[in-house]
Amino acid sequence: MKQKKLHISENCISEKLDNELIILDLESGLYHSLNKLGSIIWHEIKDKNPSYQMLKNSMLQKYTGENIVEDFDLFLKELEEKKMIFLQ
Repeated sequence: MKQKKLHISENCISEKLDNELIILDLESGLYHSLNKLGSIIWHEIKDKNPSYQMLKNSMLQKYTGENIVEDFDLFLKELEEKKMIFLQ
């Protein structure tokens, strides 16, 4: 997972509304709402297709917190399980 590039699924359409990002998964028909940090991660993936490690390093340089690594890993795992992002 760490060397491959992250990509947004073609089945996902995103739109910013106020302080959150709304994502429609066209395949499942479900809407997802991301908070500010989730939106930043989503846009990093969408704009740069970074590797997992590059994205993680970027987030760790910008943000600190007690569980930042665990939260980051959990968030990406959830997006991958929902097939909203993929590695290639």
